Formats: sequence, structure tokens, C-alpha cells
Amino acid sequence: MSIKKQKKAGKELLQAAHKVYHYRRDVLSEARLAELDKAVGELDSMLRDQSVSEAPLEACMNRLDALLRKIGGKIYPKTFWSDNLEVALVAAIIVIGIRTFFFQPFIIPTNSMYPTYSGMNAVMYEDKDDAPAALTKTFRFLTLGARHKALIAQNSGDIQIPMAATQDGGMRIYFKQVKGKKWGFLPTVLAEYTVLVGGVPHSIRVPADFDMQGTLLKSFPDTEPELVRTSSGTGYALDLHTQAQPGEAVLRFDITLGDALFVDRISYHFKRPQAGDPFVFRTRDIPGIEGGHDNFVDKYYIKRIGGVGGETLEIKDGALLVDGHPRDEVEAYGRNARKEGEYGGYVYPSSNSSSPAKLMTGPGVKAEIPAGKFVALGDNSANSLDSRYWGYVPEKAVIGKAIFIYYPFTKRWGLAE
Repeated sequence: MSIKKQKKAGKELLQAAHKVYHYRRDVLSEARLAELDKAVGELDSMLRDQSVSEAPLEACMNRLDALLRKIGGKIYPKTFWSDNLEVALVAAIIVIGIRTFFFQPFIIPTNSMYPTYSGMNAVMYEDKDDAPAALTKTFRFLTLGARHKALIAQNSGDIQIPMAATQDGGMRIYFKQVKGKKWGFLPTVLAEYTVLVGGVPHSIRVPADFDMQGTLLKSFPDTEPELVRTSSGTGYALDLHTQAQPGEAVLRFDITLGDALFVDRISYHFKRPQAGDPFVFRTRDIPGIEGGHDNFVDKYYIKRIGGVGGETLEIKDGALLVDGHPRDEVEAYGRNARKEGEYGGYVYPSSNSSSPAKLMTGPGVKAEIPAGKFVALGDNSANSLDSRYWGYVPEKAVIGKAIFIYYPFTKRWGLAE
């Protein structure tokens, strides 16, 4: 080893000695600390000596190395964990700090902002028995975050979908919430749906926010569902008037990931949220919203700011009016007003919804927004539970502004509209 490389190794050894001293001085005896101080001073003097030769320098380094091995505990000699744990902890603190105060990643679960942003969607298979190859699954997962789902019949018989009564006297497809794992280890809540094949229950689990009810009906486009009593006589089911055989796929589809974007958490500390901003807010501070005061569950929603304190809003012929004039700060307002493409226009809240309508409930009904409050609206007005149902968003609930869609790699990738 050249003297230059030897001195570099000596400096690294001194750094290790300083770390042992600072981490273990409270458990080392005064004699050991004095011995360490003497060995460090000796090596430091040699490293500063321009005329030092290799042999005495190597002997000095060996003495310090031997001492550190005796007193270093888990700090010395270096292992993977001792060498990298500190770096990992610092990195984790930096990441948590950035997420908490600057930029927070957020994945859109539903399609209330479609087509500006996309939530989770189902990609149906025309041939349910045509399972995708492993390479195809991997490619679709990497590019679209798509996860494959299939429900295979274990026996033969008629296909039926169990139904459940709703609070307003209607019926919905039955499901129950169950505990599950996200990414294989993170706890999450899943929705478990049941399909009857010859009266035998077959279950499938999907993310709780996924529109499984629509996916079930789309999976059988050529059938005429009929509401019938189940064979037990204790409930109802949709009879699809179609059958399955053992080994056949009753359901086969991919769930594509909703748009993943970064939320700017810092800008709103310096400027007020503006009408047209796509903003993320917490639900716990909003009574009546799912996840609000009634449930004590904190969730994050993304909507567009339809109005701010002091403004008066109204819906008229698909357009959003502010103080009697069409709102035009962003393209989504104009596209909805023109009912352009997949933008269906702003609509009045449905009267038969399980969430009672509160704002802009009909023609001529205006919303006068109080100071410090915001109206949150989905760009997909007909498919959005928003301020029209649960009222205003308080300023303290606002998290930040959506700024960049980073995944998946679709036409929406880039700056958030």
C-alpha cells in the first residue's frame, strides 16, 4: 500500500475512533478512555508528519485498530448495519420531513375528478378464460400499476350476486369490509364481494375505494339481471341468467392504479388557495362527510376549489357561476360548461343519495360561501360526492395543492391541471 493510501486509511480509522468515543464514552472506564486518547493522538501526529514512513505508520494504525476492536462494541469493527443504519435513519428523517412540510405523494382512489385525473379503473377481458401471461402482467404492473384479478368457479351452477338493503330503502350489491395488506405488508382495509355459483359463495377482495359494483355489472354485459330471493329465503340476489362450469373464470379484470401525484404542502402558507386549484384536504374536520366527525377516521380527498369565502356560487345549464358570471379560471370550468368530451357539466346533487344534498340543490339555489371556507367540487360532477352533499371545507382542513402527476405513465403524466 502506498503512503498516500495508507494515510487515507489512517484518517478513516481516526473517524471510527471518534465515533466509538462519542457513542461509548459513558460505558468505558477512565483508563480505557485515556488509552484511546493516547492512541488517537499518536496516529494523528503521524498523519501530520510529512516524513513518516510506511512501517511505523502501519504499526500505529494496528495498535489503534486492536484497541477499537476491544472497546468498540457494535460500533467497531464496521458491519453493514453499523455502517448504514445512521445513513438510513437520516434519510428516513429527511423523507418524512419533506413529506410533512413540502411535498406529499397522494394516489387518487376514485374517479370524481375524471377525466382531469383518473382513479382506479377496471380493464375488462372479453374472453374471461384468456389469462394474461406473466410477462404481460409484469409490464402492465410497471407501466400502469395494474393488478390482475380473477374469480374461478369451483363448481357448476347459476351465477347470482347477493344484494343488501340500503338506509334509504333501496338495494345495493352486498360486500363487507375486511382487514388486508397493501404491498404485501402495510395494513389496509379491503372490500370483500361475494358471487354465488350454484348457491356456493365465491369471494373476491378489492381495494375499499374501487368501484367493484360497476365492475360486476360490466362483467356480464349480455345478461338481463333479475332481483330474486336467494334459495335460503333470507335475502335477495341478482340472478344473471347465466351459468359457470368448474374451472371457468366468472370474473377477470385488471385494476389500474389511480393517478399518483405530488401535493405541494408549503405554498398555501404564503398565499391563499385560489378558485380552480386542485387541492387535497383532510376529511376529519368536515361533519357529515364519510370519514368525518361521525366516524373519527381521517382520510384525504382531492377536489377542485369551486369557490372561496365571500363568493356566491350557482349551477346553471352545466356551468358553474360565481356572482352571476361563468367561472373560467381553469379549463375544467369551461369544458364542463360546454359539456366537452367526457366532461358532463356540473349537475345538481341527486335527491335519492344516501348523503343529503346541502349546496346548490336546484335551479336558482345559490351558495353564499362564508369567510375561511371553500367549496370543493369534482370535475366529474355526476359521479362526485363533494360540497354539494356535505358542505364547506374549512381552511384548517386544507393540506395543499396538487402539482405533478408522476405515475402511471399515461397522457396525464406531468404538471397537474
